[in-house]
Amino acid sequence: MYAPMLERARGLPVRGLQTRVVMWHVFRDPERADEFASHIVLAEGQRVVGGVDRDSLGRLWWIGVEVDDLSLWGNIGAIHKHAE
Repeated sequence: MYAPMLERARGLPVRGLQTRVVMWHVFRDPERADEFASHIVLAEGQRVVGGVDRDSLGRLWWIGVEVDDLSLWGNIGAIHKHAE
């Protein structure tokens, strides 16, 4: 479902307000990333984003939620990530 997005090189989001990605998960298997993405429920002004990146262990795939307006999203201190 999200496979084309996961084939594009896109660095992991960084914490901070310069990116509007408020939540992301990291996977070592693109199929698991794709499966995870299919279960995300979005509100208005949100979209699923992601891509493939690399670290010292090899390739990784990430899926996240990007919002149009951080002020409407809520608590910017709750911006986080989960590694798997």
